[in-house]
Amino acid sequence: MLRVSLIGHLGGDPELRCSQKGAAMATFSVAVNQVQTDTGTGERQEYPEWFRVRAMGRLAEFAKRLDKGHRVLIAGRLNISHYQSRSGEDRTGFDVWADEVILLSPPDASADETDSAPAARTRPSVATTTDDAALDEDLPF
Repeated sequence: MLRVSLIGHLGGDPELRCSQKGAAMATFSVAVNQVQTDTGTGERQEYPEWFRVRAMGRLAEFAKRLDKGHRVLIAGRLNISHYQSRSGEDRTGFDVWADEVILLSPPDASADETDSAPAARTRPSVATTTDDAALDEDLPF
């Protein structure tokens, strides 16, 4: 099993739907920028790598809060697939089945924020697949 952690920006609003059994599911894309320096010019260039993220249950419910451009951290299982595009071109797809989704910053957050809301900058919103009831059962008190 391949496990990954990604930090990137949402490429669009999450698509939410329910399974036949009523479980919530969200699908969204995340762009992770690769930075390379051109050896000829010394210029830094950014190339986005796109990942499709799938979230189930509580994570899908949390994804309702996410919007295009939000900076997020995604942790989960990586699934790599190979396919041909409609034009016959060979492609590779990267799907991440999320175990954890953390909202790092909204798209309009900038470095020149005022100190009026320091807690908003230091406390990211977090969602995981961990069941709180199961954790309570393991406590010795």
